[in-house]
Amino acid sequence: MIGVGLTLAVILDATIIRALLVPAIMRLAGEANWWAPAPLRRLHQRLGLTD
Repeated sequence: MIGVGLTLAVILDATIIRALLVPAIMRLAGEANWWAPAPLRRLHQRLGLTD
């Protein structure tokens, strides 16, 4: 029973959560997906990794 439950949980996670919900939430969040903390933002600017 535990094996069947674990298998169903993995399949549910792989299909519904990762294939449907994550892209939908990223689409809704827009620019907030690409927020970076100030030290990391400064590092990116120093290395020339910004737009």
